[in-house]
Amino acid sequence: MFYRNEVLLKDVKRFKLSYTSFASGMNTEVDENLLPHKQAKLVFNYASKNGALKTGHGFRSLTLPWEYPEYAETDYRVMQEYTNEGITNLWHYRYYNQTQNKRNHLILYTISTGQVCFWYVTGMFENSNLVPNVTFTSVPVGINYRLNGQDKLILCSATDGMYVLDQQATIQHFEDAPKLVSMCLHYERLFAITEGERIELVFSANLDPTCWDYTLDDAGFIQMIDERGSMCSVISFNDYVYVFRDYGVARVSAYGAQEEFSVSQLFVSSVKIYGGTVTPCGDRVMFLAKDGVHVFDGSSTTKLVLGIETLFEDVDNENARGLFYNGKYYLACKLNYDDGESIGCEAYSGGYVNNTLIEYDLKTGEVSLTRGVDIKNMISLEEGEISRLIACFNGEHKTKIGELTNDGKVFGTALPKVWISPYSNLGYPNKTKQIREVVLKSKYDCNIKIRTDAEEKTYAVKGSEVTQRVKTNVKGELVEISFITNGADAEISAPEIVLGITS
Repeated sequence: MFYRNEVLLKDVKRFKLSYTSFASGMNTEVDENLLPHKQAKLVFNYASKNGALKTGHGFRSLTLPWEYPEYAETDYRVMQEYTNEGITNLWHYRYYNQTQNKRNHLILYTISTGQVCFWYVTGMFENSNLVPNVTFTSVPVGINYRLNGQDKLILCSATDGMYVLDQQATIQHFEDAPKLVSMCLHYERLFAITEGERIELVFSANLDPTCWDYTLDDAGFIQMIDERGSMCSVISFNDYVYVFRDYGVARVSAYGAQEEFSVSQLFVSSVKIYGGTVTPCGDRVMFLAKDGVHVFDGSSTTKLVLGIETLFEDVDNENARGLFYNGKYYLACKLNYDDGESIGCEAYSGGYVNNTLIEYDLKTGEVSLTRGVDIKNMISLEEGEISRLIACFNGEHKTKIGELTNDGKVFGTALPKVWISPYSNLGYPNKTKQIREVVLKSKYDCNIKIRTDAEEKTYAVKGSEVTQRVKTNVKGELVEISFITNGADAEISAPEIVLGITS
């Protein structure tokens, strides 16, 4: 008698899963298993352009034109540090040179010794110069102003009071001026927050920000004492002065004589507002609060849904800074990636203050993260054909002033670039998947990492102009795909995975 040996074979279906476009951005808020596979759960240091992953932002030493380029050996001069001291703040000082009948521009910056240095935006030298006769004992704030027909820069610190710098690099100290920590110009008066309890908004005499005689005809002050807390930033926006406080916003109507000034408390916030991030951006004001980025229109506030709100949890962003540049809101801040990785400044032995530059496009709503750069402060440098976002830094780059680039490097060191898919069942619960191959076009070297609940493998891909097939053999129910570039340049497009699903 013969018995037939029957083997039951499992039915395996083959599928192609396309990641055709990377334009879906990222989302850290939604449970991974509910996210579409094309939307990243995390992406940093890439730029998503035309549906591809491309080289992201970086920083290099500031480069600016020569005053007489016809005699120069190089196209641009590279800024040289004045000393090995850390840079603590920086400003763009604009003035009209009456002798030369032209506008001149300087970059001024303070260093950790309290001294003030300057560098000509268009000049003949690579080295900075020192402003004599002034040493600050705390980091000042600054603002441009025309006083008595001359363009000047007002510098104030919490411990030293007010100094005024003119175009001859001479500086004058106004001993009677209050110690200020945030200020703005509004209808020819200087409005500012005083150091201390920070419950007092002061304003100068009309047409003279150096006059602080408290009378009905000259300077004055407004106190705000309620549950909204201390003042943290003051700006001029849409014909009003707005005072941002730790937990709210006040609007000051400041027309005509000071006895006609009025104050309206607009709302109470349930989360702390970070004053250094308050930034007018055209027809709106952007700022960071403890729960994420908000937009203010002059009367009400809306929290933006950027998809990265969980990254703001359990971090202190008191040193975060905001800037409006080229139609985008830039936010230097600290994010909690909680992934065990140390990217860029995160590996610095002295620690870091901020670790990310967020770019938010006001027109499209697109968000990108540059991770691994510890920015202290930023300014926009706009003069003629010159347009730069420039910054000073904490940590290992504290002696440098850098400009934003699109080369994927921070002062010559490539930033690792990562795109991570959701860790999910790909819409087939309780089914085993076999990732058989990955098809993609990558112009530069990259790595593909495949992680499942059963195993993890990484495949190196050499850069090529043609589409490549990478043979893989990874099994599991839950699948996560990562595209990682360790070099400076990146260009990955049209990837798809070929997988088998066991029924």
